[in-house]
Amino acid sequence: MLNKLSESIYYLSNQNDKERPTLGLVCGDKYSLVIDSGNSTQHARGFLQEISNLNAPPIKYLVITHAHWDHFLGMNEYNATIIVHRLTEQKMNAWRNYSYDDHSLQTYVESNKMTIPCMETIQNEMPERASFQLNTPDIVFQGSLQIDLGNKACIIETIQSTHTDDSTIVYIPDEKAIFLGDSVYGTTTNSLFHYKKSRLLPMIKDIQKYDARHFLLGHAWS
Repeated sequence: MLNKLSESIYYLSNQNDKERPTLGLVCGDKYSLVIDSGNSTQHARGFLQEISNLNAPPIKYLVITHAHWDHFLGMNEYNATIIVHRLTEQKMNAWRNYSYDDHSLQTYVESNKMTIPCMETIQNEMPERASFQLNTPDIVFQGSLQIDLGNKACIIETIQSTHTDDSTIVYIPDEKAIFLGDSVYGTTTNSLFHYKKSRLLPMIKDIQKYDARHFLLGHAWS
């Protein structure tokens, strides 16, 4: 079920038990923009089904916030212009060359290219994967990008992050809302979860520069 933040902004809540992040929808007078595609075919299709129940403008843009599988493996389900940062595009290239049959997935897990939860999600929620190949992004940006949905501006930028070096946010100025993806979370090194001290304060400063009241995160703690 979609949550309504305003007349223009909706989001599908994360499901931690299924490795599903929050997915966002921003609607303008002419077009809509989606933030993150979902972790699988089924996740994306469920989100699109919820959107179809709204009187929303057609989805023209899909923004991927960073190159972690749970945020982009559903992207082939969207008939939209896919927007990613340059670093995100580079990191996703490996996934574009993967095979998605069970044997290949197991090989990726054994070589630490893929996690077990990722493999299980693909097996359970992407049934039609014999010839699956991840789509290529349409717009690759650096720095900042502004999209006009029709009297609704979306500012797409990368910020410093303790989670990844390609963390992209979507800021909607007139709504004072910002989709942060996973940028505020830490990372794991050698099985140890931690925050990178050198990036923590710069990340906070980056976020504070936005005039925002609503901060939407990729994964709420349950």
